[in-house]
Amino acid sequence: MPQPLSERNEESIRRLGTLVSLPEEILREFNNSKNTRIYKPGQVIFHEEHRPHGVYCVEKGKIKLTKYTPDGKTYIARIAKAGDLLGYRAFLTHEPYSATAEVIEEATVCFIEREIFMQALQRHPGFSLQLLEQLGSDLREAENRARDLAYKSVPERLAELLLAMRESFGEPLPDGAVRLDIRLTREELASMLGTTVETTVRNLTRFKQKNLIGFDKKDIILKDISGLAEYIPGV
Repeated sequence: MPQPLSERNEESIRRLGTLVSLPEEILREFNNSKNTRIYKPGQVIFHEEHRPHGVYCVEKGKIKLTKYTPDGKTYIARIAKAGDLLGYRAFLTHEPYSATAEVIEEATVCFIEREIFMQALQRHPGFSLQLLEQLGSDLREAENRARDLAYKSVPERLAELLLAMRESFGEPLPDGAVRLDIRLTREELASMLGTTVETTVRNLTRFKQKNLIGFDKKDIILKDISGLAEYIPGV
């Protein structure tokens, strides 16, 4: 007879947004069969072009998903955080991973094998629908990113990126500012913006001079949210 989920394990599995509506029975199966590992910064969870054998779920930490361009360069497609599923698109489409997942902040990641995950999809159509909706959302974000790189200026892209990170990683401060609880190198920011490190640093400096942002050691502080939003067309 299966043992009841501990409060800690139940909470960790329920933090995974896409899984939150699954019945207790399936959550129990996931919890009992998952393989959980702790990864240090710089460790790779999976590589681009490798074949998936299951799905990864982020319980804690931050992970960058990096893609290689045809000319050998790399860019960061997105940053995954606690509650995100990794590799599910490749899993569903029977394709290799489209990006490399590398840890940027110590992460606790669980792995659910193909057979267990497929059983959940087959037995719970609502769960399948959730994944399809998430897949559509991810594709829409990818299309928007391609459009932004083609038509938006670097200041516009930087403002949009900072405000997007505010939604995912923002921590309100007593003075009304927002600290971004994620530490990215200038190279990583440049990769996300699709530009050079020099251009990224120059625009960060300009934003700081305009008192839109500030820095606390390696943390970025958003000081003027409305001022940043003015850079984004249609906002």
